[in-house]
Amino acid sequence: MKTSTLTSTSIIFDYGKKTVPFESITHFKSEFGNYTKVFLKEKKNFLTAFTLKHYSEKLTDTTGFIIPRKGVLVNKRHVKSVLNQEQEVYVVLSSGEKFRVSRRRREQILRSFI
Repeated sequence: MKTSTLTSTSIIFDYGKKTVPFESITHFKSEFGNYTKVFLKEKKNFLTAFTLKHYSEKLTDTTGFIIPRKGVLVNKRHVKSVLNQEQEVYVVLSSGEKFRVSRRRREQILRSFI
């Protein structure tokens, strides 16, 4: 089974039909269990037939993507701020979207942005 592939600056979706540069992707979100919705900075999104785990394994080590909580993979380039409010930590994207950081990843996220 052919999967999505990476280049040094982009990811290729839909079996080679769609090439998207990393800087255009704001985040990935798990949808319906085995699908992933890809959100772009142009306020567009599309659905892929691969799991979020598939993308997180490829992207977290090399390209500046982080996992703030289960079901979400965020591009660090689009993180506008990290809010540390009382007992909760949130990652705020440049698009205005806000994701709560899980308790177990809180320290790692705070260290990577401070």
